[in-house]
Amino acid sequence: MKKIEKTKEQIPNGPYCYGMNGYLCPFWQINENKPHQLNGYCEYLKEGDWMVEGYTSMLWDQVKECGINEDW
Repeated sequence: MKKIEKTKEQIPNGPYCYGMNGYLCPFWQINENKPHQLNGYCEYLKEGDWMVEGYTSMLWDQVKECGINEDW
């Protein structure tokens, strides 16, 4: 089976990890081993909610942290 490469261009437009058409960012994940509201993970940033110090990350709620394609 051929592995599909994830690219920055696949990150949907808007402030969330999903686009208006329901397209989910291929880099967004949930870590089932972490508690709710600390379990979001961005493979692009290699950063999870539980790793962030000094501010509250909202990856668990699919709010972008990467700053890419933030405009609709």
